Amino acid sequence: MRAKQVERCLNFCCETGRQLIKNGAEIYRVEEAAKRMLSAFGYSDAEVFAIPSCIIINIHDGERNFTKNVRILRTGSNFDRLDSLNALSRKVAAKELSIEAAEAELHEIMGRKGYPAWISYLGYGFAAFFFTLFWGGHALDAAIAFFCGLLVKAAMGQMVRLKANVFFIHICASMLLVTVPVLLTALGVHIIHTDKIVIGAIMLLVPGIAITNVMRDVIIGDFITAVSKLAEVLIIALAIAIGIAIPFGILRALTGVM
Repeated sequence: MRAKQVERCLNFCCETGRQLIKNGAEIYRVEEAAKRMLSAFGYSDAEVFAIPSCIIINIHDGERNFTKNVRILRTGSNFDRLDSLNALSRKVAAKELSIEAAEAELHEIMGRKGYPAWISYLGYGFAAFFFTLFWGGHALDAAIAFFCGLLVKAAMGQMVRLKANVFFIHICASMLLVTVPVLLTALGVHIIHTDKIVIGAIMLLVPGIAITNVMRDVIIGDFITAVSKLAEVLIIALAIAIGIAIPFGILRALTGVM
């Protein structure tokens, strides 16, 4: 009976940690949340190790060790769900919830529907729109960037459904967003600023949060996580560069311009 209770707490903390990482939590926050929850359940002698792709928890209970590791294949950013998971972990750490109530709340959080697709599309479109204005584009440039933002959202959604990795997702999204201004330029529409449109729309793909987290991980001494996230950032940057270069290269080969 004791072993089943330990395994139940272990499974709950692993799943909560996995969902925190999947929805954009910092690694140190995941480790701290898991340790505090385990301590609240009565297992203060526990070790938690997390990196962006894996979380391992070990509980030392008497003469036995209970260990579980969970693989995280894909991460993203869902701040609404992340806020709910953080609140859940705090309530567990404060001993406000039993393991049964905590499991029920975790199940309820994960069962919530996300934002409607049209809100996500508008978010991508308007982000590209205003970034283009910020970088000096005029109203027509921003309107074209808005359409490019919609293409980026559609491309990323489709590639995720096909279970493509982050490298090919960013290549395809970059190619699509650049194709529109490149085609307009090739058709002789010279009143637009292709560079402003591309720069504004490409901000949708720049991993700004990941870059910031790398710096923070270096400062606090978590070099394993920092190196892992830095590799991801560099791969994404390479994918964006390749995706942008392909349409420009094709146009140059066909027309001799650009």
